[in-house]
Amino acid sequence: MQSGTLGSWRFIKHAGLCSVIAPGGIQIAASGGAPGSGVAGADAFGVEDATSPDGATVQHMRFGFRSGGFFTAEPDAHLAIGVAGRWRKDNPSTPSFDGCLMGRGIIIGNVSGAPQGCPQAPVVQIESFRRDGNALFATTCSPRLQDDVDYEITLWADVHGAIGYRVCNASKEPLAECRVNDHGANIPAGLGGWWITHVFSDSHPDADWTLAFVDLSIWWE
Repeated sequence: MQSGTLGSWRFIKHAGLCSVIAPGGIQIAASGGAPGSGVAGADAFGVEDATSPDGATVQHMRFGFRSGGFFTAEPDAHLAIGVAGRWRKDNPSTPSFDGCLMGRGIIIGNVSGAPQGCPQAPVVQIESFRRDGNALFATTCSPRLQDDVDYEITLWADVHGAIGYRVCNASKEPLAECRVNDHGANIPAGLGGWWITHVFSDSHPDADWTLAFVDLSIWWE
């Protein structure tokens, strides 16, 4: 599905296993690595590979967001969220079949140890997912987010390389809004895949948490 309202989704981690509670029709991927290399269970959903519709130039994503203990339980983890891209998971039984992640988007959480990562956490920050390595934009940090607080997050990217996001509170009052140009990055044009995934989120296997994505919508203009 390239556009439409996709309902509400949740990642739920309980007793060391992460699951997705989701409406139908969307791909769900699970990590296949050894303990300590990912998360034990489902850690991504979205559309792996699609093209932009004829005449469309901007892909949008919007969702309500709520962390149910994720930020506290996994203080070094983050979500990677992207549009106008392509992705696939590693296949551990086929070493030559490598995963990939290309597109433009944001992180939600902690990237303070990465080059140009926001020094505070958890936050929203723009990230470009390139063939030759990801790139964070240092000037795009939101204020700190909190567990058990409702937010509305909008992300968009255009075919020329612009990326933007907006974070609002539950009353739809803006808390942060950023836009950057990622022109010339090594990302193919015309991609329409999208993803929501969490990474570095298995450091504390005994801690339970949830991540809620409410009224998820994807559309093109």
